[in-house]
Amino acid sequence: MSLEPAVALLQKLDLFAGLDPVRLEVVAFTCERRDFAPGATLFHEGEEADCAWLILEGEAAMLARDEAGEPRAHRLDRGDLIGETALFGPEARRTTLRAVTGLQALRIGRDMFQRLMGEFPEMAGSVAGRVADRLEAVGDDLAGLRERLGRDKDKKKGQARE
Repeated sequence: MSLEPAVALLQKLDLFAGLDPVRLEVVAFTCERRDFAPGATLFHEGEEADCAWLILEGEAAMLARDEAGEPRAHRLDRGDLIGETALFGPEARRTTLRAVTGLQALRIGRDMFQRLMGEFPEMAGSVAGRVADRLEAVGDDLAGLRERLGRDKDKKKGQARE
């Protein structure tokens, strides 16, 4: 089984971008490849999340509920990484993931991921940098939202005085 397709997909992910291809081969080699039939469930909402899934081939549907409790589905396919926050610590799944077509996925376990980060400090540094970049982007988004909400609040006060 060739590691090249998995390595190529890992290279495209923000979480692994910039890592040496040899390190990505180690990641791909130590991960578990699984095949799922159409309709199979990879995980259910509420289950403990101990891994992330990278879709190698096929399509999946992420099933969730919106704020009003209405069901929603999001289509996922080749190259999509699902549940990456589980790589950093325990949490409950917030969605259900089902195979729509025959699906081949790479299971990236938290224990293995954290062990690799301990063994390869450059990997840990690269991943930490990517996470920091994402946190900064979230902070920027929150600042923009706070500013927009402040303008809306001021606008409503002005309308109330009129």
